[in-house]
Amino acid sequence: MILDMSPTGRGAIARVEFTNDADRDIPYEVQMMRGDISPTGELTLVPADEDFLVFPPQVLIEANSQQVFRVQYLADKPLAKSEIYYLAIRQIPVEFEPGVNQVQVVINYNVLVNVVPPGSSPEPVVRQASYIERAQSTEGLTEDQSPEVVPVEKGVMVDLGNDGTRYFFASDAKWLISGKTASGADLEMRLEGKELSKYTGVGVVGPGKLRQFFFPTEEPVRQDTLKVSVEL
Repeated sequence: MILDMSPTGRGAIARVEFTNDADRDIPYEVQMMRGDISPTGELTLVPADEDFLVFPPQVLIEANSQQVFRVQYLADKPLAKSEIYYLAIRQIPVEFEPGVNQVQVVINYNVLVNVVPPGSSPEPVVRQASYIERAQSTEGLTEDQSPEVVPVEKGVMVDLGNDGTRYFFASDAKWLISGKTASGADLEMRLEGKELSKYTGVGVVGPGKLRQFFFPTEEPVRQDTLKVSVEL
């Protein structure tokens, strides 16, 4: 679900193969969107059809078959840094027969598309690292499941920036978080791979952008001893 493209040349054209493994024909439409990811990870999508040519824009994919979408970046000026887009593949709702009660589940897919100019490179920079205590998230819980008193979770909040010209994934880096706990014990968290992705997800950090990542700790951490390093 991740695609790298070049601004020009053969690398400016890509193919995305989509499989309909259902037992019925399903109509889909596709649209290119420019992506903006907030520091806390919320994704905002804005139509960017003028930057790409996508074919076919709409298609009926037969049951248990594949469809290839052709994506071409239309460069109108040189890129100084990589740009983040998404190929949005949306299922088109179908009309039901009159008088028939049915539930229709519509599924959408987003393919991350990075347009990367040659010679660009990422540069992760830890802007700030702080020990914080915050209310535990109750997102996804029903009213009956939500506790009367919301638990507090302890941990280190890291503001990670990118001073480079190419995106990177926070989950691909090697993290070292160290310091002293309030009781005087040594804290050392070496994180990478699957263990790291539990806290960061994929963690896309675009050039000139900032992302915040939270790492739980069992004890409070003394701020004057806290150190964080991130290496790709």
